[in-house]
Amino acid sequence: MTAKEKKKRQTVLLAADVGSYSTTTVNLAVQMAAAIKSELQGLFIEDEDLLQVTGLPITREISLTTARERPTDVDQMQRSMRSVARQFEQTLQREARALQIAWSFDYVRGRARDIGLEQGADVTYLILGQPVSHRLRSRPERAPRKILLIANESLHQKQALQVVLQQFNHEKVELTLVEDGPGGKLAAEIENMKRTKTTEFSLKALTREQLFEQLGQLGSAFNCAIISRHEKPELMSRILKTLSCPVILVA
Repeated sequence: MTAKEKKKRQTVLLAADVGSYSTTTVNLAVQMAAAIKSELQGLFIEDEDLLQVTGLPITREISLTTARERPTDVDQMQRSMRSVARQFEQTLQREARALQIAWSFDYVRGRARDIGLEQGADVTYLILGQPVSHRLRSRPERAPRKILLIANESLHQKQALQVVLQQFNHEKVELTLVEDGPGGKLAAEIENMKRTKTTEFSLKALTREQLFEQLGQLGSAFNCAIISRHEKPELMSRILKTLSCPVILVA
């Protein structure tokens, strides 16, 4: 890493929509910004696909509590989205101010994955929120937290892992590390981290080929994933479609 790159301003961007906003993910983004002493940007995305589906005459909304159907309404859906966006902004403001983090908020229409991945090079950490289905899935008592780390040579990935481990402090953690070959530099650094952290975690190594062979089974198992933004677009798309947890994309 050059001196110019070290001086480059680092930014954390949290992108979420109505289906992926959660206080837990906001806390993760705030902790990340605090750890690297950076600005935090919140981006709420009005899901245009959801609005299009809502406007179809055959679309119905089914209540989770009563199982009753009712017609969907685009205006009502937009009001619901804006209500969630206000909650997102308020939570972002409260948590950022508590740690004295500079923050900003924006509201756009589009698709969360597409807009998030289009963000510029000044974004060091891009955090994509978790789907509602994952948040509602119960976790067995005392089951370990599971982290997926698809490694490259970026220093930022190690920083991201340290923040996530701090979030899971005093809990058992299973870390699945994916590197191009065995005995990589990051694996050695993680082994050193194990000796200094209060978090109890085990390390499982996979090759990229093994990951993609197992991703269909593993995708819903992780609590957090850390991935380089420099992955090939087709691989990134496949990974993001499979995972159902917060994803930290690292520059």
